[in-house]
Amino acid sequence: MRKIFIILSLVWGTFNLPANNFIVTNTGDSGSGSLRDAINNANIYPGNHTITFNIPVNDGGYDVSKGVWVIHPLSTMPYITKSNILIDGTSQTNNNPYGPDIVLDGNKTIDFAFFVYNASNITITGFTIQRFIYGIQISGTSSQNNIIKGNYIGVNYNATDTMGNYIGIELIGGTNHNIIGGSTAAESNIVSGNNHIGIRVVQSSYNTIKGNYVGLNRTGDAALRNYDGISVEGVSQHNLIGGTATAERNYVSGNVAYGIPVFGAGCNFNVISGNYIGTDVTGSFGIPNTYGVLFDDGASYNLLGGNSINSRNIISGNSGYGVFIYNMGTQKDTVRNNYIGTDPSGTSAVSNGNGIVVDGPSYQHTIDNNLISGNLQQGIDIHITGSDSNIVIRNKIGTDVTGTLALPNHYDGIRIGEGPQHNFIGLAPDKGNIIAFNGGNGITVMNDNDWYNCISANSIFGNQGLGIDLFPAGVTLNDAGDADTGPNQLMNFPVITSLVYNAGTNSMVLSGNIDHVLPLIAIKIEVFKSDHSSSGYGQGKEYLGFTLTDNLGNWTFNSTGIDAMDVITTTSTDVTGNTSEFSLNKSVTTYSINDLSQSENLMVVFPNPVTSNTLIKYSIKRGSQVTVAIYDCCGKIIELLTDEFQNAGIYSITESMAGIQGKFKPGMYFCTLKTDGKVCKSIKLVIE
Repeated sequence: MRKIFIILSLVWGTFNLPANNFIVTNTGDSGSGSLRDAINNANIYPGNHTITFNIPVNDGGYDVSKGVWVIHPLSTMPYITKSNILIDGTSQTNNNPYGPDIVLDGNKTIDFAFFVYNASNITITGFTIQRFIYGIQISGTSSQNNIIKGNYIGVNYNATDTMGNYIGIELIGGTNHNIIGGSTAAESNIVSGNNHIGIRVVQSSYNTIKGNYVGLNRTGDAALRNYDGISVEGVSQHNLIGGTATAERNYVSGNVAYGIPVFGAGCNFNVISGNYIGTDVTGSFGIPNTYGVLFDDGASYNLLGGNSINSRNIISGNSGYGVFIYNMGTQKDTVRNNYIGTDPSGTSAVSNGNGIVVDGPSYQHTIDNNLISGNLQQGIDIHITGSDSNIVIRNKIGTDVTGTLALPNHYDGIRIGEGPQHNFIGLAPDKGNIIAFNGGNGITVMNDNDWYNCISANSIFGNQGLGIDLFPAGVTLNDAGDADTGPNQLMNFPVITSLVYNAGTNSMVLSGNIDHVLPLIAIKIEVFKSDHSSSGYGQGKEYLGFTLTDNLGNWTFNSTGIDAMDVITTTSTDVTGNTSEFSLNKSVTTYSINDLSQSENLMVVFPNPVTSNTLIKYSIKRGSQVTVAIYDCCGKIIELLTDEFQNAGIYSITESMAGIQGKFKPGMYFCTLKTDGKVCKSIKLVIE
């Protein structure tokens, strides 16, 4: 009977464990009332425990000038191995108006201020932790649901100067579901001034880092540099940095190298949301990291930003790249809904060096619905062989947030160079980008092996250079048969041979041709209202739609909503994705379609390909000025066959091609009939 009673007593005791408050009453390294003794007791005794502080001002560790009590451990502090402990530095009498009252100083020799090993539900709050190897480290797969909040880590008592640890906070070795920071000002940590990394997450998942200052002083208006700010490494997945509430925003600025690097094979599905990266706390001026955000070394499927405005990161003011996506194996990351190079209003520049750089190579990333403006070099730079199959859609590049006012990137809006292929700049009318006002070209494709880069359904206007420039720089004229190679295989642009405008219905019928490699498979012709570019070629401001060519390269496009003052331009894209530069502009004219003969026999050229016996026959309806001309595939007039005034009536006139054939190099040309300067019909000529 006695044995049964003892067993029942032990079982009953496990459900009624005492809760103890261990009070730290002095700044000594050891002995009764020391922090070391309190941690040892909390590890030994069962139950849920609290460690609080009540150290008098006459203690030898009290610094009266700063209002803080300083503890100097002489050896590594005890590991925290028991769960359910609150270590509360805020319980000390508040004599420091600028921050925590309890300072732990490792004198650059002690490993840890706090080390949590396979323990859960530990809260560490209210400490200034300086000059340790690791300020706080949490390790082990059983270390879950721990909270680090309200601390100064790597700075002095008032967070105006550095007192760096090597690493400020480290989560390592499978720990998960921990929180660093919080959703109120009191829960925010200042993690700055550390010699290597402010906050490091290694082989750990499902942790949340929110509401912290990382690399900044207490007021968030000057740098106290870590080397890197928040680093997520190794197989670390589903970690959240930031949040959608304003109070969950991290301010990650002023760090020597990277603000937020995410790197390593298996470092996947992490979310960086709602942060200010590279600016002060207002987002209005830069406190630069060298690079804002990095995805590297195989980090994949990560999300920078999100689907709502509350998930928007402000990534601005960084001296190098705002976003850097780099290295072999890094794939399928998403950059969505961020402001990159601007202030939070999206109306003023807070410049990065480059906005977004995809390099290394890395591939299949999505850059979607961002404002990428005000940067000192390119808005987006896709670089080096293997940086393939990236999707760039719905962004505003070089404008303010409205998409109508200039906030230019200094050079190109988008630059593709040194080998990227199969990239998509826009995909469909609802996924086109606005690329405008940039100091260079809207889009540059630079090098001979930059092939199959599809540029579709965008609004491109007001750029200082060309809308689309396939290098060499400047307009690249078409070549016969489109046999040349280079960026996007120097795809020939379309030639508009006929534009018939109906003023009554504000509609047009647009026709043209393209000279391309035979056998010709249907080529996509996209039609735009041009911005009246001074180059005469593009830029395509308003996307009107597309049509496909026949197997001879002929195409026709019908459109409504056309005004007499509009100017039309086009691009061509072959079946492999190569997109051309913009074509030579064509002005809309107030010329009624009812004034033209619609007969298929309006002009006939036979035989074609041209021989010395080829004849051109055409008919005129009404008195008109008549011009029959032959153009090359770039739209340049090569031969004027006639220029006669005809009286009213219908006339049939024959021009012989005898002698003309010898004046032309073999290739494709266009024979065009005009009346009163308006194109009535255009026929493709082939000279063998």
